[in-house]
Amino acid sequence: MEDINLNSAQIEVISPFGRVYLYTSKTAKSLVSTVHNTLSLNKRWDDPDYLTRLLFCRMIPLDSWDSDTGFGIGTQLYVDTNLLITIDTVKQSIAISSFGSGVDNVKMSIKDFVKNFYNTAQF
Repeated sequence: MEDINLNSAQIEVISPFGRVYLYTSKTAKSLVSTVHNTLSLNKRWDDPDYLTRLLFCRMIPLDSWDSDTGFGIGTQLYVDTNLLITIDTVKQSIAISSFGSGVDNVKMSIKDFVKNFYNTAQF
């Protein structure tokens, strides 16, 4: 198995038509917060294209917009990422898995995540 980059993470967005993966090689620790802040807007939960754009725009710090490394959009799950956040726009659910820290999978509705989860999260 590949070595896990503890700073790397992916957001998997599942739509009725397929999946897209948003990648960061350096901001895994803040990604749950980024996802929570984006979903807390209560916009586009059922529109995977726009939701993905909202998430990606918030993932990239302004000082990294001109960089050609650190963030990406893809069609595959990488085996060396520490954190995976799956947002299923069909089932309206979210799942969080941390591979490097041994954290068990967490799965709940998007609504419950926005309302309750972040206040007690320990990532």
